[in-house]
Amino acid sequence: MMNLTRHTCALAALPSEPAARVELIPVGGFRLADKRGQKAMRLDATDAAGVIATSLARATGGMLPIDFDHRSFAPQGSADSRAAGWITGMEVQGDRVMASVEWTEEGRRALEGRSYRFLSPVFKSWPDGRVALIEGAGLVNNPALPELRQLASKDEQMDPIETIAGVLGLSAGEPEKIVERVQALREAETQMASITRAAGVTGDDAVTQVCARLTATPAVDPSKYVPLSAFQDLQTQFASLQKTVGTDKAEAALQQARDAGKLTPAMEEWATQLASKDLAQFEAWAAAAPALVNLGTRTLAGREPPKKTAALDDTERHVASMMGISDEAFLASRNAAVKEG
Repeated sequence: MMNLTRHTCALAALPSEPAARVELIPVGGFRLADKRGQKAMRLDATDAAGVIATSLARATGGMLPIDFDHRSFAPQGSADSRAAGWITGMEVQGDRVMASVEWTEEGRRALEGRSYRFLSPVFKSWPDGRVALIEGAGLVNNPALPELRQLASKDEQMDPIETIAGVLGLSAGEPEKIVERVQALREAETQMASITRAAGVTGDDAVTQVCARLTATPAVDPSKYVPLSAFQDLQTQFASLQKTVGTDKAEAALQQARDAGKLTPAMEEWATQLASKDLAQFEAWAAAAPALVNLGTRTLAGREPPKKTAALDDTERHVASMMGISDEAFLASRNAAVKEG
């Protein structure tokens, strides 16, 4: 490949127990820590997938070697090129390219015995510093890229999304559910903070303190409160008393209307209902209604009984309208009452 420069640099410290997935090269801009550090290097996120595909396609057998001290890339015959492992796959994960590795027995012994501590990727770049091809990696002890984070164990190599999903009891393949659960937990945390602040409790056992207050029996001054059952009995008795008083008042008003000769037998049911439902309206009617019943030769309340005609007068029409009966029915009832009298 024309106009390409090969680089080697130690990326990260490896665990003593070889991991199946390791960081290989950063995505984005980076600088080497040795004399080459003045030159900016970068693997653009938009180019990373293409670089990975090209690198694996050009690799013999589709695998990239991990050797000792980059001996595989030294002039032929200058040193042995035994493999410490083989990179079988690569993928972008966040701001890193992660490599899937199959370690050889020699590579495992070197890492477990701490003979080697760092992994150094081998890559080629264009003159402008863009990574063009990943050729492999080597186990080294002279890191040239110390600012990148170290790899400490297999557990620390786990995808953070997988870790979060495991804690939440969800699948890492359902990111929308993970986001939904995290948001719900944040809202619950906010609400609980408001509750504890309002309750004036603090400390790790704040929730326990709030629950204790909610379940505690409040102190009650018996001189200021009565049992609910006694209050309900009192309400029932008061309602019964109100009904009795109302019935007595209605009956008194009805009897007064009878004594004044203003009620006929046919009007009793209507008058009773009206007096029971709206005593004030019945009393207003009784005050305006004429005497309809002939009580004999005696005067009614100091007045002579009105003389009846074959038709209703204005007052009788008003009474008939209030009673909701026709003029003819009212006239028939009036005449029958007069005849009976």
